[in-house]
Amino acid sequence: MGAGYAVVDTETTGFAAGGRDRVVEVAVVLLDEDGLVTGEWCTLVNPARDLGPQHIHRISAAEVWHAPTFAEVAGSLAAQLSNRVLVAHNLSFDARFLAAEFGRLGVEWPTAGLCTMKLATQYLPDRAGRSLRACCDAAGVRLVSAHSALYDAHAAAGLFANYLAKAGRPEPWRDLLDDAEHAPWPVFASSSAHLVRRGEVVAQRTSRAELVPLVRGDTVVFTGQMADPRDVWIDRAAAAGLRVIQGYVTKATRVLVAADPFSLSSKARRARAYEVPIVSEQDFGSMLARLA
Repeated sequence: MGAGYAVVDTETTGFAAGGRDRVVEVAVVLLDEDGLVTGEWCTLVNPARDLGPQHIHRISAAEVWHAPTFAEVAGSLAAQLSNRVLVAHNLSFDARFLAAEFGRLGVEWPTAGLCTMKLATQYLPDRAGRSLRACCDAAGVRLVSAHSALYDAHAAAGLFANYLAKAGRPEPWRDLLDDAEHAPWPVFASSSAHLVRRGEVVAQRTSRAELVPLVRGDTVVFTGQMADPRDVWIDRAAAAGLRVIQGYVTKATRVLVAADPFSLSSKARRARAYEVPIVSEQDFGSMLARLA
């Protein structure tokens, strides 16, 4: 008989699973056949690209700086999912991204499972909407922090446990539990990658504004959504006699001004390859004051 259920949630850089978007956080909450929580697993994932809509998932580049890549945690994640029925709220979204990530490793990942959003039609007919928040409110399940993979996974797990209780015995997913035990899962080499959770910022800044003196005619480039509008910074830089280049970083670039100095954008990656200093907008403001 199957081991139970694996409730998953992912945070991503966008919606294009088969394109350039990647998983930046993945969480699994393990449930037994009765819907009781038996364990949890969660990690941030370094996507090797910019983090997309950070205002939604609230993950900073500093947090994923030393996070493992998906390839480094694939074995550990597969072990959590093995022999269990996959469950998620809006399963097609999470399954699509996980399938794409495993696919990049040459692994065909089984994506069948149960969707708490679709099941809400049957078990929560009076809900106000389809979102995880709306379904949890209708079921009386607490959702602590939306768009945090672990909290969302726990909320979806509580939602599914509510469905299990309403379904009664024999529960309608018995065949899925039995099939999960015999599902062909790929075998990964054991991984010793350190899992990183939110708030575990281990990177330290090494460049300081005083180490990057500017002179008139220096070239600067900007990346990311600044606190002040980009046009304002461009005007300030130009007024100080600096040359502003938009769109790319070259070896001649004096500094890259980033909304987040730990940025994983293509500009930031190229700047590091060329050993171009990356500074925050606050530091750049100090540098402009010195230049003036």
